[in-house]
Amino acid sequence: RRNPQILKQQLRAMLRAADGSPQAKVMFPMVASLDEFVAARDLAPGCQEELRREGLPHRMPELGMMIELPSATMMLPELAAAADFLSIGSNDLIQYLLAVDRTNDEVAAWYAPHHPAVLRSLNWIVESANKAGKPVSLCGNLASDERMLPFLLGIGLRTFSMDPMAIPAVQRRIEQIDLDQARAQARRMLSFGRIEEVADYLKTIAPAG
Repeated sequence: RRNPQILKQQLRAMLRAADGSPQAKVMFPMVASLDEFVAARDLAPGCQEELRREGLPHRMPELGMMIELPSATMMLPELAAAADFLSIGSNDLIQYLLAVDRTNDEVAAWYAPHHPAVLRSLNWIVESANKAGKPVSLCGNLASDERMLPFLLGIGLRTFSMDPMAIPAVQRRIEQIDLDQARAQARRMLSFGRIEEVADYLKTIAPAG
């Protein structure tokens, strides 16, 4: 919102790049409020009209957002209604929820993807997206955490973005997971209030080998 002209230039470029690329989408990062997303989203029609008047090829892609700030998780029903799609930025979301810098060796041990607050936030995001009828995906290191895959599938996530090198192992792990069992495991994990309880439970469902 501070530099709308710069954002307009970027949006124009993305709308032009989307022409002839039916899979192209625009995702706004670090959204902290509904106001921010709406302000950014509402610039797109004006950019589209400018390109039309200039006779430049373009296409209006779907406009979505990355959920990675705690403030965004508290506004999920409104954000999901306003966006075309959602993507969970798991690395930053966990870091900001727990106030732990994962790159700082002094405190990295406190970076806990299985923290109950993280689990409940992820579930809330997926539930809100489903209620709004909007697709939701997850990216970041959590997507390749084989211990956490049953939980992620159990709460309804089906689309993941990860390091290409991790894909074969994740595919093999997914093939081993029974969805009904994963849903039951997710419900059990969501019932825990202590990190230690979740950690102990994960040991009981850890993949063989």
